[in-house]
Amino acid sequence: MSTPVLNYAAAPTQYVEIDGIRYAYRYLGRKEGIPIVCLQHFTGTLDNWDPIVINGLAKERPVITIDNAGIGNSGGKTPDNVHEMAHITVKIITALKISLCDILGFSLGGFIAQTIASTNPKLLRKIILVGTAPQGTVALRSFPQLVQRAFALKEQKEIYLYIFATQSEKSRNLVTKTLGRLYARKQDRDQDAGLPSVQAQVSALTRWGTDPVTIKLSEISQPVLIVQGSNDEMMDSASSVELFKQIPNSILTYYPDSAHGSFNQYPELFVNQANFFLDHFE
Repeated sequence: MSTPVLNYAAAPTQYVEIDGIRYAYRYLGRKEGIPIVCLQHFTGTLDNWDPIVINGLAKERPVITIDNAGIGNSGGKTPDNVHEMAHITVKIITALKISLCDILGFSLGGFIAQTIASTNPKLLRKIILVGTAPQGTVALRSFPQLVQRAFALKEQKEIYLYIFATQSEKSRNLVTKTLGRLYARKQDRDQDAGLPSVQAQVSALTRWGTDPVTIKLSEISQPVLIVQGSNDEMMDSASSVELFKQIPNSILTYYPDSAHGSFNQYPELFVNQANFFLDHFE
């Protein structure tokens, strides 16, 4: 029996082919147990996961990170709506011969996770939502303007800090350390999201805030852990309270002086909470 890979920087990029399209994913962690599938944020690829988070989860269970269509090293065309992204995610999970899993959805990945909980509830055991929002959230109606302000900064570090950190020195320093960890992997890295994919994701995010609400959060029966930063401008921190109020069996935790990258700013705290939730909360 091969030794499990427990370091995300060493996890090889693998591919699964579905309907002639290759989708990229990475697998690490223990060989036994219910896997947790990790769904990434706007423009995020396999290389945007904080190694502290992924490695911490992998000590307890199998961990799978995936690139949706047209993102990173995955082929295909990026959908301009969350429903199709969720459909593709389910196809990838099924192609990996997984019949039951936990799911971690960060930001846009949280939209996908909510959609899967609605359309394929038997596939999910437990759900973790980080820095995300319910359908119809008002904050996303100004999302294109926020993206424009961020990318106008031009320097990659400042763009990242504008979105994922608050303006405090403490938050900026901690998230700067996160950014450094994202480059721990030196080989077999993902391609950055291309402009057509970025545009499609902007459309999907905007539509999540403007299209008619179709997901009934009150019907989500799985245990749900909701993690949010105290000052998440991208999603509006208050939107997590709405998730908490509507999802029956949910826990809500706010991290102090943090923005969209709350769990990256406090990765050890998140790992402890996430592992306890996945192992013990019913």
